[in-house]
Amino acid sequence: MKYFKILFYQFFIGTILFAFSGQEEWSTMNIYDNKIPENIAVNEKYQKGHPEVLDYVFIRSRTAHLRDFPSTKGKIIGKYGYDTKLKALKKVLYYGNIWFYVEDSNGKTGYISANLVRKRVFRFQKALDKINELENFIAEERKLGREIASTNSYIPNPNNQNFKREKDKYGTSLDQSSVGYSAITGEEIYIPDRSILSIIEKGKTTSRVKVASIPEEIILNNSSISRNPKVANTFSKVISIDISNQNMIVFEKNSDNVWEVISYVYSKTGIESKLGFETPKGFFIAPMAKYIMPYNSETGDKEGYARYAIRFSGGGYLHGTPINYDEEINKEFFMKQKERTLGTFTGTRKCIRTTEEHAKFLFDWIVKKPNNKYNEQKPSENVMFIIF
Repeated sequence: MKYFKILFYQFFIGTILFAFSGQEEWSTMNIYDNKIPENIAVNEKYQKGHPEVLDYVFIRSRTAHLRDFPSTKGKIIGKYGYDTKLKALKKVLYYGNIWFYVEDSNGKTGYISANLVRKRVFRFQKALDKINELENFIAEERKLGREIASTNSYIPNPNNQNFKREKDKYGTSLDQSSVGYSAITGEEIYIPDRSILSIIEKGKTTSRVKVASIPEEIILNNSSISRNPKVANTFSKVISIDISNQNMIVFEKNSDNVWEVISYVYSKTGIESKLGFETPKGFFIAPMAKYIMPYNSETGDKEGYARYAIRFSGGGYLHGTPINYDEEINKEFFMKQKERTLGTFTGTRKCIRTTEEHAKFLFDWIVKKPNNKYNEQKPSENVMFIIF
């Protein structure tokens, strides 16, 4: 009799659990609307268009399966290769595992494991907040009667020799940076080339400065301070780079003093490697641009080139898709292959990569009066790079 009761209770509890198993067994963590926030002004000027999705995941394994249910027991309804981008609709939690509900380019929807993808998003508000931060820095420092300038520590190194890989407490590499000293502790602080700063107190050989991207005041050698290009009281052109999401949003201030998005695209930034560094974060002013930017291999041989390059820090340029000389015989194929990787992983030597068409748009946007006799050109006005 006792054994029968145990079986009965087990059957009763099992029946209840089975009854509830038909309900949704996962929780929704996020819903993505893939829309630009309503408070962000948009006035697209880049005629080649923009990405169709603002929230997406990309495949980071060789292959990944799309399933009809957020579980490895779900039926496989699709299969995608490395770097494929899928529109993100939801993020869900199922028995401790995270899944994304996604849609492919053909409209097929399903679930894909978060372990197989990386999430990306265009952070329009974050970029606008960083612009406001720089504007406020310049305005407040001007009110205090302080001069606004930038650093200059650029030393050409086309053969990629003797890189200085030491890093300070903020993770900034010494290479192509000015060496400053904390005004409080005296420890070394590395300031990336072309960083925006204010001069608090000028001395004969050193000055006390405040760098827009560094929280503490710094003692800096006067030889590292540049006034070319001169930093104006206001600026109206910004190229913002979101390293975490590998995308770019370009802003221009209109006649009503409203910042408008004029283009937004996928991009690619630097990675620590034998030939380069991570793209530095901060606030920078663009000093020059080039129609053609050649680059060399690790042995110093001429390797390839990129078009429409805008320098923002040290040897770091924003430029179009790079092409090795041995790829020119099938240039279009190689360009398409490389452009597929935009908006996914980091992978440049320090530079910011975009498509050649978008790079030309930016080049023409900042160089209004080019001198076609020379490769190097100067921006017609202050162009700020905000990298975060």
